[in-house]
Amino acid sequence: MELLWWHWVALALALIGAELLLPAFYLIWFGLGALLTGLVVALLPLGLTGQLVLWCVASTLMVGAWMKFFRNPDRTHAGQAKEGALGVIGLVTRNVGELGQDVGPGEILFQRPVLGSDRWPVVADHSIPAGAKARVVDVLGQTLKVEKI
Repeated sequence: MELLWWHWVALALALIGAELLLPAFYLIWFGLGALLTGLVVALLPLGLTGQLVLWCVASTLMVGAWMKFFRNPDRTHAGQAKEGALGVIGLVTRNVGELGQDVGPGEILFQRPVLGSDRWPVVADHSIPAGAKARVVDVLGQTLKVEKI
């Protein structure tokens, strides 16, 4: 079976169209690889094996370039970078004890979700009473470190 250039263009359009329905942002790169293969096949005679190899290599290179240069690797699982939380101000809803004390962590409430949640357990270097405003100065895993404003 021989694939003609327009077969590759049709596959490219189908994959790019499927990307609109499935927001995975991977199908577009395979569609662009198929489009590139269709253009090359229109200009140069390639056998089926050469066409498939060209499509695989082009698609892999495009996915790799997207992962390396365009995708933001500094994002957490919640979709925000750790640095995006630094400096955000919230309202302390449960007293915060000093670090090293035998008191549990306090709690802070934000107007908008920070790192995927609007409430976070917090610790601080100095005690902060409930009702005070505090600023995030560090992210310690699942706990935020804050300072009183």
